[in-house]
Amino acid sequence: MSQLQPFPDPTQRMLAALLDLAAFARGGEAAEEIMATGEILPRIWDLTTIADPDLRWDCWVWLDAFVVWLNSQHAWYSADHTPACWPEHPPLIRELGTLAALRFQAGEATSPMPLEEWHRYALPGYLDRTRDQRRACDEKHQPWPGRAAHTRHTNDDAVSRRLRLFRVDGDLTSDDGEETVTLRAL
Repeated sequence: MSQLQPFPDPTQRMLAALLDLAAFARGGEAAEEIMATGEILPRIWDLTTIADPDLRWDCWVWLDAFVVWLNSQHAWYSADHTPACWPEHPPLIRELGTLAALRFQAGEATSPMPLEEWHRYALPGYLDRTRDQRRACDEKHQPWPGRAAHTRHTNDDAVSRRLRLFRVDGDLTSDDGEETVTLRAL
């Protein structure tokens, strides 16, 4: 078995989603037809944009294959490995989706420059931005350390307090009863 492994292929559904995005980006009649449906086009790099469960499954499986490929082809040191628990970490999911899509596009290019840029910017950027997240789960999966702070931020009292401050800041009615928005310093 060769040490060099090919980049994982996206599925036909994923390729169709990418073609729809390309048609939309080009504009013209195809873009107008897409706009007329009101549909939000799925972006395979952002799972939150994918409503079709089959396409979403395809993307999860592709991302998993990408992580295996990434760890075997680009992680010389264990500190560079993406941990097996990556699907439990939303920041890693988002980073990996983007990294995989960029690598796919670079691999489809007709010149080596996009792949050079992926190696020079995207991959090192991913490794730098996610170093602490990846290292935390090196030996054993670690739950999200920011959960307590997030829970405090999203509890009912904190949300109500922020909404009150927003209302204080925006005067939504003028003296004559018309709706306006005036910002005031707190």
